[in-house]
Amino acid sequence: MQFLRFQKAVDGTYFAALKPLYNVLSLVLPYLQDRFADQKWVLYDLKREYGYYHNLSTITEVHFEQKGGPLQSGFLDESIMDQDEKLFQKLWQTYFKAITIKERTNPKLHRQNLPTRFWKYLPEKKG
Repeated sequence: MQFLRFQKAVDGTYFAALKPLYNVLSLVLPYLQDRFADQKWVLYDLKREYGYYHNLSTITEVHFEQKGGPLQSGFLDESIMDQDEKLFQKLWQTYFKAITIKERTNPKLHRQNLPTRFWKYLPEKKG
């Protein structure tokens, strides 16, 4: 399983973008469908430009024709992001800063536990 960070859109759909090394989205669908069965979600592979949409009952493959926005950065634009999501990200960034002990940072261990290729999708690494 890869590392995912979902973001809630205004319409209640959760969006996660990623660039996996291999074409594996179809392999994680049963897990995601079971784990997030009560939520609408979109999982999108930025590298291969396709994804899957779960509408509470079925999963459909999706392709976005328009490039840019979340399809480049991995983050939803603030205009389509749910208000609670904006607050959650701000709270998470504040919490992350508050618990960080600069004297105990270990960049090597940090990269070992969470490879740098995932960092661009983390709110705490943003801004």
